[in-house]
Amino acid sequence: MSLKTKNLIITISGIALAIVTYFLFRELYYINLEFPYSQEILAALMGTLITILITSLLLNRQTEVELLKEENLKILEIKANIYDELFRYLEDIFLKQEINKKDIVKLKLINQKLSMVASIDVLKIFGKFIEKFNEVSKDKKILGEDIDDLLEILSSLSNAIRYDLLEGKHVEKASEKIEIFKQIIKNTEKLEENEV
Repeated sequence: MSLKTKNLIITISGIALAIVTYFLFRELYYINLEFPYSQEILAALMGTLITILITSLLLNRQTEVELLKEENLKILEIKANIYDELFRYLEDIFLKQEINKKDIVKLKLINQKLSMVASIDVLKIFGKFIEKFNEVSKDKKILGEDIDDLLEILSSLSNAIRYDLLEGKHVEKASEKIEIFKQIIKNTEKLEENEV
């Protein structure tokens, strides 16, 4: 049974219980007209039951919100770990400048992990990266200009990952997004100028 269904059942049960309790206590209240202490006890008991009902509904809602928060944090952590794994893998490939069968298998596994949690923008840009990666790695080597071409796509990928990780936490204006993307490209170009 889903949490929403459970909450709905509890809410309906609570409302029904409150109505039945009200009429029950109302009858008991009017039966005891000549005993004022009994009426006060019944009024206090009814107030207590209604307070318990409202408190349980609020606690139930708070539990639902807490569970959703924990779920979102776990997904964010998984995303960050997969993205980190991707960039570590690419760093290793770029530094050793050659590709073997194990590297391709590793990239396929990372692709599968990305498919579980990445946003559609990240997946589309990663698809472009894979196309370029396949093109430049046909000779089993990734050298100078190949790396530069891949890093250009990685700039777009980094930007998409940034928004995927910040989703819901910080909303940037369209102009800020364009400016950030331009800065990422500019930083990449500056690094490409350095021919050590």
